[in-house]
Amino acid sequence: MISYHEIPGDRELGLSKDEVSRSRDRYGKNEVTPPPKKPLWKQYFSHYDDPIIKILLIAVVLSSIVALIEGSSLIDSIGIASAIILATSIAFLTEWKSDRQFALLDALREDTEIKCIRDSMPSTIPMRDVVVGDLILLEAGDAVPADGYVIQNAGFEVDESAFTGESEPVRKEECDTILKGSFVTAGRGRMITAAVGDKTRMGEIAASLRQGSRPLTPLQVKLKDLARIISKFGYCMAILIVSVVMIQGLIIDGPAKTPLESAKFFLDACMFAVVIIVVSVPEGLPVSVTVSLALTMQKMTRAYSLVRRMIACETVGSVTVICTDKTGTLTMNKMEVAASSIDSPGDLSGTAKQPEDWITLNAAVNSTAELEVRDGLLKTVGNSTEAALLRWLHRAGIEYWKIRDRYPPVSQDLFTSHTKQMRTTIMIGDSQVILVKGAPEIIAAQCSYSSDLSHLQDLACRAMRTLAFAHAVVPDGDNLPADLIWDGYVGIRDEVRPDVLKAVETCIHAGIKVKMVTGDSLMTATAIARETGILTDGRVINGVEYRTLSDEDRCEAARDLQVLARSEPHDKLLLVQALQADGEVVAVTGDGTNDAPALRNADVGLAMGIAGTEVAREASDIILLDDSFPTIERAVWWGRALYENIQRFLIFQLTINISAAILTFVAPLLGYPLPFTIIQLLWINIIMDSLAAFALCSEAPHPALMNRKPIRRDAPVITPYMIRAILITAACYILVGIVLMFEGIPFMNTPEEEATAFFTAFVVAQVYNGINCRGINGVMPRIFKGNPLFFVVMGLIVLFQVLIVTYGGDLFGTVPLSLFQWVFIGVVTMPVLLLWPLLQILPGGEKTRINNTDV
Repeated sequence: MISYHEIPGDRELGLSKDEVSRSRDRYGKNEVTPPPKKPLWKQYFSHYDDPIIKILLIAVVLSSIVALIEGSSLIDSIGIASAIILATSIAFLTEWKSDRQFALLDALREDTEIKCIRDSMPSTIPMRDVVVGDLILLEAGDAVPADGYVIQNAGFEVDESAFTGESEPVRKEECDTILKGSFVTAGRGRMITAAVGDKTRMGEIAASLRQGSRPLTPLQVKLKDLARIISKFGYCMAILIVSVVMIQGLIIDGPAKTPLESAKFFLDACMFAVVIIVVSVPEGLPVSVTVSLALTMQKMTRAYSLVRRMIACETVGSVTVICTDKTGTLTMNKMEVAASSIDSPGDLSGTAKQPEDWITLNAAVNSTAELEVRDGLLKTVGNSTEAALLRWLHRAGIEYWKIRDRYPPVSQDLFTSHTKQMRTTIMIGDSQVILVKGAPEIIAAQCSYSSDLSHLQDLACRAMRTLAFAHAVVPDGDNLPADLIWDGYVGIRDEVRPDVLKAVETCIHAGIKVKMVTGDSLMTATAIARETGILTDGRVINGVEYRTLSDEDRCEAARDLQVLARSEPHDKLLLVQALQADGEVVAVTGDGTNDAPALRNADVGLAMGIAGTEVAREASDIILLDDSFPTIERAVWWGRALYENIQRFLIFQLTINISAAILTFVAPLLGYPLPFTIIQLLWINIIMDSLAAFALCSEAPHPALMNRKPIRRDAPVITPYMIRAILITAACYILVGIVLMFEGIPFMNTPEEEATAFFTAFVVAQVYNGINCRGINGVMPRIFKGNPLFFVVMGLIVLFQVLIVTYGGDLFGTVPLSLFQWVFIGVVTMPVLLLWPLLQILPGGEKTRINNTDV
C-alpha cells in the first residue's frame, strides 16, 4: 500500500476520467487473483479413488489375465477400460460444471456497486473498477472495496475480524488505514484508495492460500449413508453368489484337472464377484446429487435467487416459516412522497423562516443519499427513503446539492434502528442549527409543544411511512437546547408488489407461515399486512412488547404472531430463535448490517441483492437479486423440486440395481448362463445411470409441489411410495426375466439373438420406467412440458442401444436384430408404463388425481 502523500487525485473532487485510466495502467485492476486451483488432470485422476472404479480396475487386470491364459482377445479388458474412462469423464465434467457455478458466484461479488466521487460528482461503479486514488463514500453496511486511508469520518466504525479475529468493531479516525474485506458497522466516512487487487492485504493473504473442498450437504450425507448400506448388500450378494457358482462348478464339472484350469476357474469366479458388486452398488447417486445441485443453483439464479451456500438449495425446500421485511420485499421499493403537512417544498431563496423552508432544508442537508443521472434516468445512490425526499425536491425544481453547498454539515448522527432519528448540525450565520427527522412519535416527544399526531394515523392506515421534521436554533455560546421546534411531516408511500398477494397465498397453501417484521408503526404495518394477505386472524405485536417477554412467553407469542411492528434487528433474531426452539425451519430476509445475526442464525438467510448491505449479503445463504417476496416463494419451489428429482433418480437406479442383481443371482442357480456380460452391466449401471441422472434431475418444478406440507429435515430420502415403486417394478422385471429364461423369447431364432434381445429389452424397459419415475408422488407432468432434456437423453440411450446391438457385437456380446425384432421388443416392454397407474390405486399408494392444468 502506497503512502498517503503518494496517492494521486484530488481529495475533494475525486479522479478525472484520464486520471482513472492512468491509475489503472500504473497500479492495476481491483481484482484479487484466486488461490491456485488443482490442475485439471489432477481433478480428473482424483475420480479414480472411487471404490467402484478401483474394483473395475481390478476387473481389467483379471480380464486381461484370463484372456492371456486362454489366448483369446483383450476386447473385454478394453471395453471395461473404456467404460471406466467414460464414467470418470462424466463425473469430472459434472464436477467441473458445478465449480464453474461457484466461480461465477465469486465473480458477481466483484460487481458489487461502490459509491464514489469522480469528476466532482457522486456516482456508483463496480467494485472491480475501483482504482488507486478513488474517493470512496462509505456508510454502515458497506464492504470496504480496497485498502486505503480514512479522510473523513462521522462515528466511523469498522469490523476487521477477518484480519484480527477480534469481534468488536474498531473506531477509525482520519488518516487511519482501512482494509479491503472489512465492513463498516456504524457511521459514515470517506476513504481514499491506496492499494487495489493483489496489492491489498487480502490479495497478499489470498496468494498464500490453496483451494479447499466444499463440505457435503445433509442430502449428500444421507445418500452416502444409503449407498454404503446398499454396497454392503452388494458385497454380501457377491460372496454368496460366487460361493454358489464355485460349489456348483465343483459338483457339476468336478475338480479342475490342471493348475491352469484351476487358475482360470478362480479368476472367472472373481470376475463374477466384480459383476455382482458393479450391479449392486448405486454408483450413480453421487453424480445425481452433484447434477441436481448444479442445475438447481443455475436455475434458481435465473429465477433471481443467487445461492451462496449449496445447503440452502436443500434447506429452503423444508422451510415452514418465512419472516419477511416489508420495504422492497413486499413493496416495490420505489418510495415517493404521497402526502405532507405543506403544499410544496419551499424555494429557500433566503433564510429559512416558514415550516416549508425548514422541511426543505432538512430534506436536502440532513441526508446521506444522492441522485445521479445515468442513461438518461434519475438513479438513487443511498437510502431509498431519503432519496424519495430528494426526488420530491427535484420535482419541485429545487437543486438539493446547491443547498448542501450553502450549508455543509458540521456533524451528523446517523439514523439507527434504536434512535429512529437522524440529526445534522449546520451553521446559519453565527448560530448552530440542529436538523432532525425521524419517527413522528419520537420527534414529537422532543418538541417544545405537543404535536397532534392524530392526522398521521390516517396516513398510517393508508400504508404510508410517516416521517417528521423538527429543528432547533442554538445561539452562539449557548448550550444545546433540550426541546425542538416541530416543522411538519411527510407521508411516503411504497406500493405493494402486484404479485405478492398470490405468492403469500401460495406459501400459506403450501403449509408455510408468513410473518412480517418491520420497523413501521403498528397501523402502517397492519395495513400492509392485510393488503398482502399476511394478516388474517393472527396477532400484531409491538417490538418493545415482544422483546420484554420471557423466553417461554416469546415462543408462545411467536406461534400466533403474524406482524411484528416497530421492531429492531435484534427482535428479528429473537423471533427466529423462538420459532426454531418450537421446531420450525425458518427463512428470514434482511438488508441491513444489524440483520446479520438473524440471517446467520436462520435456517435460510435471504439477503436483498439491491437494497441489502454487503454485511447482510455475506451473512446470507441466498441473495434475492430483485428483493422480491415472490422470489422467495420460487426458491422454496425449486428447493422442493431438487428433493423430488433426487427421489426420481433413486427409484430409477435402485430398481435397476435390485432387478439386475437378483437376475444375475438366479440364472446360475437355475442352470442358465449369466443374463448379462460385464460390459453390458457397465453400460446399464454406470453409463446409462449417469445419463439418466441428467434426464431425471433436470425435471422442472410443478405447481403441485406447493400443494403439500414442507419436507421435514429429518425425513428419510426413501418414502413408502418409493419403496413400493422400487419393489413392485423390480419384482415384475425379475418374474418376467425368469419366465423368459424358461420359455425363451418369441421371434428370436438363435441363442445369441435371445441373449441380445434379453439385454435390449431390459434397457428399453428402463427407458419406459424413466417415464414412470417422472410421475413420482402421484403427479405426472405433461409429456413434453418442463423437461425436454429427459426425452433427448432417453432417445440417446435408445440410439446408443441400437448402435451397440448393431455394431458392438465383439465388445458387448450381441448380434444384430431385424427391424421386426426391434419393434417387437419395443411393444412387449411397453406395459411397464401401466405400473405407474397401478401404483396409484394400490392400498396406501398415492391417490392424487392428475390434473394436467396444474402440472
